[in-house]
Order: sequence, then C-alpha cells, then structure tokens
Amino acid sequence: MTCNPFTMLHRAGAFIALLGTIIAISTVPALAQGAPTQALIDQLNARGELIEKLQAGGYVMLIRHERTEVPSRADDYAQAPGECRAQRNLSVAGIASAQETGVNLRALGIETARVISSPMCRSTETARFVFGVGYETDLRLLHHDPRGERNLDVATAEMLDLLSELAPEMDNGNIALISHGGTIFRVTGLLLSEGETVVLRLDENGGFTVEGHFMGGDFGRNARMAIDAG
Repeated sequence: MTCNPFTMLHRAGAFIALLGTIIAISTVPALAQGAPTQALIDQLNARGELIEKLQAGGYVMLIRHERTEVPSRADDYAQAPGECRAQRNLSVAGIASAQETGVNLRALGIETARVISSPMCRSTETARFVFGVGYETDLRLLHHDPRGERNLDVATAEMLDLLSELAPEMDNGNIALISHGGTIFRVTGLLLSEGETVVLRLDENGGFTVEGHFMGGDFGRNARMAIDAG
C-alpha cells in the first residue's frame, strides 16, 4: 500500500494539535477548574470593602465621562461648553454603560449628596444617565484647552481648588464629580478609562487618599446579589 506524503503530513499535524490540546487542558489554572485563586479572592474582597465605604458615605467619586463616539468630531473650544454639536459626545455604548452604573449604585444603596459635572455634553450626559437630572455644573471640571490659556496646569489647579472647597462637606455623604481624563490623571496619577471612577477620601487640609477605582459594571454581581436578597 502506498502512502500519500500529504496525507501523512496532515495526520502528523492533527496529532500535534491533539497533543497540544491535551497539554493545555492538563495545565488549566485552578480558577478554570473551579478553585478561585488568591488574587481573585483579594480582588473580590477589595471590591466589597469599597462598596461598604461608599454605602457609609463621605467619599468623592471622581468619574471620567462615559465612552464616546469613534470616530468622533474634535472639540471646538471656541464654542460654548454646552454646544454638543461642537464636541465629542457619548456613544450608544456609553449611554448604556452609564445607565447600568446608575442601576448598580442604586441597587447597592450608594447615595450621593451632590453631583457636579463638567459642563461639556459628554460629562453632563454621564451625570444625567447615572444619577438623574439633579446635577450641577462647575467650570473647574471643564476639559482643558490644549491651545488656550486654560491649559492642563490651570485645569489641574482648578480641580484641586474644587476638592479643597468640598472637603468640609464630606460629612454630608458622597459627592460625585464628572470630569475628563487628562485632568484626573494630573490630579490622581491614574489614567482612567472612559466611564471609570476613582474614589477619594478628602482630608481637612485639602489633600486626599485614593481608596480604589472601579468601572460601573464591576458592581454588577454585587448589585444582582443585593436585588435577589432584597
């Protein structure tokens, strides 16, 4: 009987692929086999502790606006900050994610005493879809103008000024601030994704400590458990 060399190569390739699958299965991490890793346990515990802190109140939730359109128009800083047609706006996914964040926060009993937003549309829309209509705007949370006088240094100083101003109010509950990635990075050292929140604990001297950060969807599991238990 003659053997086609191409058939032999095909069978050899199939055998090697099967062997690779067997090896991969034998080395699946413990997490995939049902045993949580210590890293996952630590992550879940940290998330639960952050939720408990926010439920108790007294923190700033500094939020980068939700996800925006791709592709999108460039921001025209010569226009008023509320002129939505002259700037980058939320995408459909960003709107849905903001609504999901709001549902999760409410299900977990995380309340806010004040919601203050940058007046740019992608920030005010984030505020509205997460928290409802009862929000304020403050120019100190506005996106910096890369070519104007209100550069990143000025915007950073203004956000720090606002945080210092808010420090005496923290006994009244959580305060949510919705702003922009560049300024948040300069203030906290964290490069947040769109829709991500960093939680700050303000002190009486105007400083702060970072307590953690989260995406709205990170609380989904906890929110479902709260709803099922309620």
